[in-house]
Amino acid sequence: MYSLFKKEIKTFFGSLIGYLAILVFLLVTGLFLWVFPGAYNIPDNGYATLEGLFSLAPWLYLFLVPAITMRFFADEKRTGTLEILLTRPLSDFQIIFAKFLAGMVLVTLSLLPTLLYFLSVYLLGNPVGSIDTGATWGSFFGLFFLAAIYVAIGIFASSLTDNQIVSFILAMVLSFIFYLGFDFIASSGIPFLLEQIFEWFSINNHYLSASRGVIDLRDVIYFAGMTFLFLWFTRCFLRNGTWKQKKFRLNSALVTFLFLVVFVVSGSFLYRIDLTADKRYSLSSVSANLATGLEHPVEVEFYLAGKLEPGLRKLQQEVLEKIAVMNVYSPENIRVRMNDPYAIGNAEKREEFIENLINKGIQPTSFRQQTDQGVSTRLIFPGAVIRYDGKETAVNFLKYNPDFSHEANFNHSAESVEFELANAFQNLMRTRRSSVAFLEGHGEADRYEVYDFASAISEDFLVQRFSADSLATNPEAVDILIVADPKEPFSEKDKFLIDQYIMQGGKVIWLVDPVQVSLDSLSTGHLTMAFPRDLNLNDQLFRYGVRLNYELLQDVECARLRVNTAPPGTPPQFTLHPWYYSPLLVPSDNHPLSRNLNRVFTEFVSSIDTISGNPQVHKEVILSTSPYARRVKSPSTVSLQNIDNPPARELFNQSFIPVGVILEGTFTSVFRNRMLETLGIPFSEVISESRPTKMVVIADGGLITNQVDYSANPPRIQELGFDRVSGQTFGNKEFLLNAVYYLNDDSGIMQLRNRTQKMRLLDKVRLREEKPFWQWLNVLLPLVLAGLWGIIYNIIRKRRFARS
Repeated sequence: MYSLFKKEIKTFFGSLIGYLAILVFLLVTGLFLWVFPGAYNIPDNGYATLEGLFSLAPWLYLFLVPAITMRFFADEKRTGTLEILLTRPLSDFQIIFAKFLAGMVLVTLSLLPTLLYFLSVYLLGNPVGSIDTGATWGSFFGLFFLAAIYVAIGIFASSLTDNQIVSFILAMVLSFIFYLGFDFIASSGIPFLLEQIFEWFSINNHYLSASRGVIDLRDVIYFAGMTFLFLWFTRCFLRNGTWKQKKFRLNSALVTFLFLVVFVVSGSFLYRIDLTADKRYSLSSVSANLATGLEHPVEVEFYLAGKLEPGLRKLQQEVLEKIAVMNVYSPENIRVRMNDPYAIGNAEKREEFIENLINKGIQPTSFRQQTDQGVSTRLIFPGAVIRYDGKETAVNFLKYNPDFSHEANFNHSAESVEFELANAFQNLMRTRRSSVAFLEGHGEADRYEVYDFASAISEDFLVQRFSADSLATNPEAVDILIVADPKEPFSEKDKFLIDQYIMQGGKVIWLVDPVQVSLDSLSTGHLTMAFPRDLNLNDQLFRYGVRLNYELLQDVECARLRVNTAPPGTPPQFTLHPWYYSPLLVPSDNHPLSRNLNRVFTEFVSSIDTISGNPQVHKEVILSTSPYARRVKSPSTVSLQNIDNPPARELFNQSFIPVGVILEGTFTSVFRNRMLETLGIPFSEVISESRPTKMVVIADGGLITNQVDYSANPPRIQELGFDRVSGQTFGNKEFLLNAVYYLNDDSGIMQLRNRTQKMRLLDKVRLREEKPFWQWLNVLLPLVLAGLWGIIYNIIRKRRFARS
């Protein structure tokens, strides 16, 4: 076997065709990765990754591997040396395996110069070495598996003919059929069972995970089994008459049957080694348990398709990978349908389809694309509609925060994919809709002022309005209570009823203004006063673990006002000025509720302090000011003249003043050990300690209210968090939605929002200044190395034979 193995290596490197195949492979690879614009171009993509190489290699292997294997048996048959070879004391399978090993070594040697690409990306990373080394080596393992099955197909094709060209073409066609042909058939609208069968036979379906650095036992079994089967069937055509032998046909049928059984059984076992540094392709136990509980088939109609830029392409891969892993855990099938709206040829039907998507909740985004005619702009839909048991829900995967860079937004979107999928599945599987109630009876924001937020949560929750008395008679009907901007004091009885609701495990979101500001006086151009507002809640919130401070916060990071600065009697001329009383609050990145959210728009907001004393309650700040803020004690004056005479910049020297806090644990009743006979409540009915529960306290009532134009009929509602001056919609709605989801989450799904993935970018400055150098280096140096090897090898070979 070794002699045969060595002979194939020497024959390949002793022929011009071998070097030509390797040089063409390296040249095309280098040009596509470093010069030609497109999806594979490493500098243009901007990411410190070799994903372009691992996506391109299967296509180039379609030509390289058949060029290596085409002569293995075809040339032996043509020259008549096969008969001599078969008389040697080697079994047929030993002969085949020797040639297979030679083919694998030759493919591996052709890949060695591509390690220069890895070194280049390593050095160009920002910082240096930011490339995910584990994922890269794992992807090289994937290339090894891919090469194994391509070489086996090439050897099989070579055994069918004595013509090398026919062998080359046949190997290329068979490899293409197994790589993508079965995928095309599976996506042609055939029955689902046949679709699964053809997808399973597709090499691409098994190579995708390996190309991202994930070694899946099912994929390893597939590649090993298919490689063995092709080598086994090579035996059928190695000797004349072998296939006609009844015993051999029976053995072949038995081997095929056994491997099919192994393939089917292996699909039920999931063992994956995620070699990525941040385990980005591993599924959490929460998501795995959720997928295990699926009782009906799931259909995911995914609209992020077509030609995409690198960030969107990574997001697409992330979604498909997560769904594929969840599908393994699920007892029912999770079927993905890729649907590109722009694939609809009829313009009228396409517009109708797009409008329907938007109505379902899929948020489009504009995408600029370079075409032959120039730059074109079209909408893309980075979302999906998930259907389960007759219900459906829309999921948007792309997150946008104007404070983050383009790459950071894509990275945060990829981080949240598992949460978005798990949350959607949980909502669809839920048999009972949780209830959210807005408290009434104390001057709280009316239904128009909270209309936008109430509409947003009504998709997943039953929304009601409750008084404190109704809460007492039916506390189990309310899962989450929202106290939205009360303006009148709470009676002791109402406080008691809310307190006992909390003691029974109820969850509350408090949005309270401790300072009252009259906006009517301010809007007429006069100054107004900021007075403490006594809502009779201080003792209750203090017992729970927080204190609202009677002060207003000013912040350098704030919204702007449009002010008329024209002299009297002249046409109005509006200019923008910072309004320090309207801080743009920063959600905390340390908590899953508030992580990666846009800033929150507020006006006349106060601060909040946490109180120690109850070790059973965990407190964490989830909303705060910027690093440049100050406190203004009340009572105080508020005037638009502050725009012309702003406070000195050095006064804004307080950082991250807390505005919102989440409390979790076991709370002590504020009415513990209190005499309540005056309220008609026996002492024995007081629950003094709560079940484990959660609450959110925010020192700003207006954070939940949208602007309302009551002059219209019906009143015109403005979107929550919308700033009319800047035209920007801030993160108020998403922040509050996350608060409701977090309070209602008993399974730990919200913790998935804490998953992080390190951004791995190239150094854009170095690329801009040194791009030609790296292009020439990575295109020419592999060719030079391969050429030098050929020259040195043949000189040594010539001298050795000349001496002999």
